Amino acid sequence: MDLESELRTAMAEHTAGTSAPPSLAAVVRRRHRRRVVRIRVTVGAAVAAAVAAFVVTPAYNSMTHVDPAGMRETPAGSPTAASPDRPAPPPAPGLPASPPSAERPGVGASGKPEADRPPAPSAHRDEPGGAPGPVRRPDWVTYLPPGLDVDRPCAERGGGRDRTTTCRWSGGSGWVEIRVVRGTGLSGPEDLGGDGAPSMPRHTSVHGVRAVVSDRPDSGRQVAWMARPGVGVVVAAGGSARDQLMRVAEGVRV
Repeated sequence: MDLESELRTAMAEHTAGTSAPPSLAAVVRRRHRRRVVRIRVTVGAAVAAAVAAFVVTPAYNSMTHVDPAGMRETPAGSPTAASPDRPAPPPAPGLPASPPSAERPGVGASGKPEADRPPAPSAHRDEPGGAPGPVRRPDWVTYLPPGLDVDRPCAERGGGRDRTTTCRWSGGSGWVEIRVVRGTGLSGPEDLGGDGAPSMPRHTSVHGVRAVVSDRPDSGRQVAWMARPGVGVVVAAGGSARDQLMRVAEGVRV
């Protein structure tokens, strides 16, 4: 007898009294189902991850683009700053282009606003309820008698440190003229002068500083004072507005 026959005989004798339990087939089937379920779950998770990566990557790429000039990513649709070697893009149709800094209002050749200049005239609302009043004045004039309108727009003479800004209003209640004088040689209100030859000056005060009041040849009256060193103010009024001369003067803020 060869070795293979002896092994078969020994195995047959060893298992002769052994029998499989009735539940063996059920156990085998249950373990098979569990294995199939684990395999399906693993494969499903892998497929879901692959699909998510496939969808997210193109979406991210569409949200960003590479700037050829700077080789950097920027959000899609947002404008990028022009490089030094490339001019800025033209403005959208219908929009005015921004003026150069040298041409912008209030900016001098040095790029800084011109100092110590009264603001341009602007409309104010003086009547109750916010209704537009008939008076137009610059921001540094806080009061004018009612019924006055612009007679002459604010104009400036001279230049540099020696210049004069003059504004005038007139109407049914008379007229008011305000002059702001700037000069290096001003030492007091007597140096500010006025139209004609004011007579019999009288001393008073405006904003707590010394001022000079005098009558004018044109039946008007004026008051002059130094707002600060090198800057003087002359306020003149005629007609019924003459009675409110000091109130107008107290409302001048320069």
